[in-house]
Amino acid sequence: MGFQTAINQYPAPGVEGRFASANPRASVVAGDTALLAATGGVIVGRFAWTNSADTTATNTGTGAPNGFVANELQAFIQTFGDGSSLTIPAGRNVTLFNQGDFWVRIANACTKGQKVFASLADGRASAAAAGATIAAASVTASISGTTMTVSAVGSGTLVVGQEISGTGVTDGTYITALGTGTGGTGTYTVSSSQTVSSTTITASASVETKWYITQPVAAGELVKISSWGY
Repeated sequence: MGFQTAINQYPAPGVEGRFASANPRASVVAGDTALLAATGGVIVGRFAWTNSADTTATNTGTGAPNGFVANELQAFIQTFGDGSSLTIPAGRNVTLFNQGDFWVRIANACTKGQKVFASLADGRASAAAAGATIAAASVTASISGTTMTVSAVGSGTLVVGQEISGTGVTDGTYITALGTGTGGTGTYTVSSSQTVSSTTITASASVETKWYITQPVAAGELVKISSWGY
């Protein structure tokens, strides 16, 4: 960390992941043991998913996230020379909130009333209209059983955790593992057994959450999000 070269005349209006109001908030009930950060740790100020036993949390997942990782000063600086950290190391306690108002860094420009979407790859927040689909990839593919074969890529990259949709594709189908494909053409394992002829398939990058945007901001700025409305 270098020498300080600037000061702020006024304190920041908010801090990533901190509570944005004194409104009620509710936490996710952990399993038989405390909810712990999974391998690789958990990033504060992002959404997270729990395992089937509700004992570990991670910033990647499928379907709607279980909750939001609030900034309660539980992150650790682990790299020498770093001046700050938002990482909760693996094995440390994590509290996820499924209701409340928080400060979050938004990936794109947004307007009041839009819904907050969580990236399936890393839990980052973005904004879009309710019911929107944020596409990560558009491919030509067929499905036989639980194997999806991609013959062409129109745009984007396929990754584990993305929900896929298209003509004949069963609702709630996710990519669960890589086969011969590593983001482009090749095979992938999907969560539901089905038969789908070659068609255009869209892989979703983010999933809609219960949170709303409370005021317009530019891309990359901090914004207040609320599960209670706007």
